[in-house]
Parts: sequence; structure tokens; C-alpha cells
Amino acid sequence: MGSRSILALGVGAAVALSACSTDRVVTRPDPVPVTEERLAEALIDEGDLPEGYTADDGPGTPISTEILPEHACDDALAELEPKEAVARDFTGPEATVTHAVAWFPGQGAAVEQRFRDVANECGAVVATDEGLSIRAGRLDFGVLSDDTLPIRFELEPESGPIEERDIVLRRAGDLI
Repeated sequence: MGSRSILALGVGAAVALSACSTDRVVTRPDPVPVTEERLAEALIDEGDLPEGYTADDGPGTPISTEILPEHACDDALAELEPKEAVARDFTGPEATVTHAVAWFPGQGAAVEQRFRDVANECGAVVATDEGLSIRAGRLDFGVLSDDTLPIRFELEPESGPIEERDIVLRRAGDLI
């Protein structure tokens, strides 16, 4: 190996070593804190709904509200404890709409699974002492992303009209 080759090898090694300098500082922005105010900014308002819907006064229905009060199939929803949560209710001509946003640090996937479990538990329930049949199933809501869970609950009393309650749950990390 000639002196030119050794010199070229030495220069190449020096360039390679200087490219691996460890005195660089890696910077990234600080995380933005999740607060009730920030979650409230994400809620829909009357302009996002069809004409005829008005926002109800007061706080909205929390995400931890059972679909069927006093029935065991959805008791697990009452146990949900988000660190931050907001909700707004709207009343329209034929339906009531609730929009809730909740933050469950480190628990987003578990909350989604809890809703799946409730849908399975309430899949076919007959509460003869209450005169009520309950069916839960997939809500036909069109094409949705993989992180969206549409559930339909039908409450059929022995007498009176069938009531339908639909839930469209969307998870983005730990935000539900």
C-alpha cells in the first residue's frame, strides 16, 4: 500500500469520525399539556350539526354514563375515570346528540376494549323483570377508520317504541 493510499485512508477515517460527533443537541418540542380547556376546543357546536339542533344548557353527558341504568351489562362504563373530560349535549327534532372527549393517560386501548366488552355483554339480554330486551351490535355508519368503533344498542320494551342508542367511539392514542 503506497503512501497516497495510506494518506487517503487516514483522511477518509478522519472525515468519518468527525461525522459521528457526539456534541450535537437533539431538540424536540415539549409536549402540549392536555387540559379541560383544550379538550373543550375540540367539541362540536351547533354549526357542525344539521339545522334544528340546539346545545343544551349545563354540562354534557359524561363518557362514563351507562347506556342502560340499573342493568349489569354496561356497569363497566360507570367505572371509567378519565383524567380530563368534557361533553356537550344537543337536542334535535328526532334525536339527542352527545359529543364527549376524554383523556385516559396510558389507558386509551383499554377504554376502547371496555366498550367492545360492553357491546358483547349487552349483545342479547332479556331483562324479564324490567320487561326489556337489549340488543347490541355493529352500527352501519359507512366507511370509518380502523380506530373507530361504531356500536348500536336497541332497547325494546314489552310495550312502547324501540329506542336506539348509537355510539361512535374514536380513539387517538389515549384520547377517546
